[in-house]
Amino acid sequence: MASISQIRGALLEEAVLYLLEKFGYETIEPFSGHADESLRGGHSGLEVRGRGSWHQIDALAAFRSSPAFMYPLRLMVEAKCYQENRPVGIEVVRNAVGVLKDISENYFSVVGDDASIKIPRFNYYSSIFSTSGYTAGAINYALAHQIFLIQYEKVPVIQPLIDAIMRFDESCVTGCGKAAIAEVRKQYRGAIRSGVYEVGVREYITPRGLELIDNALVELLSRIQGSYFGMLQGRWPLHLLTRRPLSSAAFQNDIVRCRVTGDQTGEWKFSPEGFYKLDQGWFELEFSLPDDVAKLVNENWGDRERVANIKKEYFSYIDLSGIIDGIRRSVRLELDRDWIDRYIKRIRRRD
Repeated sequence: MASISQIRGALLEEAVLYLLEKFGYETIEPFSGHADESLRGGHSGLEVRGRGSWHQIDALAAFRSSPAFMYPLRLMVEAKCYQENRPVGIEVVRNAVGVLKDISENYFSVVGDDASIKIPRFNYYSSIFSTSGYTAGAINYALAHQIFLIQYEKVPVIQPLIDAIMRFDESCVTGCGKAAIAEVRKQYRGAIRSGVYEVGVREYITPRGLELIDNALVELLSRIQGSYFGMLQGRWPLHLLTRRPLSSAAFQNDIVRCRVTGDQTGEWKFSPEGFYKLDQGWFELEFSLPDDVAKLVNENWGDRERVANIKKEYFSYIDLSGIIDGIRRSVRLELDRDWIDRYIKRIRRRD
């Protein structure tokens, strides 16, 4: 039996898919005609063929263009919208690893000169999105098996949407089974794409649930205009969000010098050096600190010089990709060392 938590996770997954489309992914629809035999529509949604079995994948996205020397990319998306202080555990990551391994080993045969050759159809990856962080075991296991963990804790731009999803409770549906989840997912997916609402008889969504989806959840998602993927220090994956899209005015070069600001609660931002808030090129890319870095910052918060040096060590760059003024870009946000050094000198003079 599914739970209201799973329905909230489905709503968050649909929001994530929409945000992924902003930087180059296409959502694979569950019941549309599929050109390859690795996909099919199952009783509860999209299914993907693995080496040993078919797997239900509620949220799957394909990258619109294939990077050089790689087969086309597909991303399995799983989202968990738990209550605060309930981190995602290792069991979720372990399941993702198992599914990813089986799907990645689904090869197809082509006939060569002397024999048939088995090659992969796609490069599959898996990412888990959480509103409440991850346990240490989940983080270590994901790192070992290359599962991308994205956390939205303490990211102000998306918090109103998360709060609205948490208001979707038992009064919003008449049941919490797979059929109810599918109906909620379909309603939200249609509502956030050009206002194409799902029509017809609704068996599971109550009027309150329908109003919450078609109004608050759509409106709050639409306020997130910028969506980009980044790798902090080449190690920690980040989903970088903004209230307005990035402007090419700040990206005359592929390396942009930035400031990094944050507070003890874990709300952090990259913003461009040399720009002011009213300038066209100004931006604030909000992100949540990785847990191990957040712990280090929190332990040293009373020592401002130590925190500044942690920035130099752990925030020296973010490799960012996404659509900037209609053009796909891969850029580097680099910590302005002169700015951080001046800041440290000011601290020493005050102390």
